[in-house]
Amino acid sequence: MASFETVNVLERCQVAPPPVMVDEKSKSLPLTFFDMPWLHSHLMESLIFYAFPHPKTHFIEAIIPNFKHSLSLALRHFYFLAGNLIFPPNFTKPEIRYKDGDSVSLIFAESTRDFNYLIGNHPRNVAEFHPLVPQLSPVSMSSSILAAPLLAIQVTLFPNFGISLGFTFPHSVADGNTFSQFVRLWASINKLGEETAMLQDRILPFYDRTVVKDPLGIESIFWNQVGKIKFEGYRPRPPTNNVLATFVLSQEDLQRLKRWVAAKCPTLSHVSSFTVACAYVWACMAKARAKSGEDVGENEPEHLAFVGDCRAYFDPPIPANYFGNCLAPCSATVKSLELITEDGFIVAANTIGKAIQERLRNKEGILKGLEKWMSNYKSLNPKRIFGVAGSPKFSCYDIDFGLGRPCKGEIISIDVTKSISLNEGRNNKEDVEIGLSFPKIKMDVFTSIFVNGLKIYD
Repeated sequence: MASFETVNVLERCQVAPPPVMVDEKSKSLPLTFFDMPWLHSHLMESLIFYAFPHPKTHFIEAIIPNFKHSLSLALRHFYFLAGNLIFPPNFTKPEIRYKDGDSVSLIFAESTRDFNYLIGNHPRNVAEFHPLVPQLSPVSMSSSILAAPLLAIQVTLFPNFGISLGFTFPHSVADGNTFSQFVRLWASINKLGEETAMLQDRILPFYDRTVVKDPLGIESIFWNQVGKIKFEGYRPRPPTNNVLATFVLSQEDLQRLKRWVAAKCPTLSHVSSFTVACAYVWACMAKARAKSGEDVGENEPEHLAFVGDCRAYFDPPIPANYFGNCLAPCSATVKSLELITEDGFIVAANTIGKAIQERLRNKEGILKGLEKWMSNYKSLNPKRIFGVAGSPKFSCYDIDFGLGRPCKGEIISIDVTKSISLNEGRNNKEDVEIGLSFPKIKMDVFTSIFVNGLKIYD
């Protein structure tokens, strides 16, 4: 694997929230059955890039102190992110716990890499992004109790060009909805310079776990599976030779794809941008594997695994600002031969659309069959599973720290999780950006198939 220079660290610090005025009972959160499936998964790693045409002196004098102060104020509300995931002895259920003095690792660094190269859509070596993503502090052990930190942040300066913000956190503490709300709050405070009346309740986290009802006993079922695995620390990121690239489906592309699906699959009640974007990319990936020399059996099942925010599907609904995970799993399975045919996109879209209908619009409730989530997933061939990370609904390009709109958002962890990432369009919110990480040869083949395939639907 090619090696790339590391960053020059300007400052390492720990940022704690101001004193949190809550009782001790409110400083611990039990994991729910929505959190447990992610307990031993890979860390989530993401980057947001901003233009910053200023020298290092301005970064040190203005950006660093402002970011530290505003982060502390944001953590006043999201104080659990400064805490730890606590594993008691004897395989007792873990919990998220905050105690006064807990803090978040924050690094300020400097890089000489080409900023404009990194924020492009073209294939770039994934390894070039690794120095911009922070590592979580090591787990600690005291009196047989293991404590695992929950958040690390790195702000990297590209002098006279830009800034990147890197985030690393475990999925077991928060889903994308929760984490994007935290980043958005931090950005608002940094931009405004203080906590103001604009920070309404809708953006502040809701911590009451009793709203997650478990009539089927799913928590016990999941704990019997994940609790048998000893947690010894977060899984390290394995090195790869992959390249990271971004592809854009424009609003016009998506409308054309939707019309084709609606005509070919009249029984689908709703054809969304998510459905057609995932279906088109999934079909292109299958064709790219076949043409790049991968050995794939024609009758071998291919799986697309994704999740949907289900807060609104409970009765009564769980608040949109609920802190933690609240995701319902969906999966689509299609034989490889069906995906690589001319109608592969239509087959994929129909299968994805039906999977969404069965899960989110199930008359028996959102929890129907959820107890089989982990066992069903483990039964699939891991080499034939692709996931979906991120969502255009997180509106990454609206997150303004006072630096203007972001230049680019990337989910770096897709390189490890074998997922595609979805984001809103940088220039048009109705576009969809798709991030992929493949070996260079496979990426070249995929690019050709992706671009030329769209011409069929003109």
